[in-house]
Amino acid sequence: MRTIPQQNLLKQQQGLYFCLRFGLYTLLAFLFLYALDDRLVVPFTRVIAWLSHTLLTILGARSWVAGASVGIPGFAVEIKNNCNAIYEIGLYASAVFAYPATLTQRILGCLSGAVVLFLVNLLRVLSLIGIGRYFPGGFQIAHLYLWQALFLALVAACWLIWLSRIRRLA
Repeated sequence: MRTIPQQNLLKQQQGLYFCLRFGLYTLLAFLFLYALDDRLVVPFTRVIAWLSHTLLTILGARSWVAGASVGIPGFAVEIKNNCNAIYEIGLYASAVFAYPATLTQRILGCLSGAVVLFLVNLLRVLSLIGIGRYFPGGFQIAHLYLWQALFLALVAACWLIWLSRIRRLA
């Protein structure tokens, strides 16, 4: 039987190990994405642009797409690495894989979180196109502050929701 100080020390060690794994996995994920920029990140970004164009067309807007750029009459955006959600998905996956859970739980957690982040990112791109077209003065605030903060909060929320489900199962 462990004493309370021993239990507290064990919890602190587990927390430290999680932080070290998370930092290492994040570094590896970002290096992986950076190394595969042309083969993975650029095509991923173009898919987001194409899907944004498709959704705009379905919604009745006249839109166009060229590579990672998508627009409507009067406004266009070029989707860059910080706006394609792939690094945020890598950050989320790093947190999931750093936490002690079964491989199945980790894979399902990564997939479900990645889908949520991808879909919300599509909403982000579409909303920024709309804001840029109809409220141009609010575009920079929405792009640089509002959506950045909301998206990082979403990454944290996805991980905390996954974590709460994993802990309930344990």
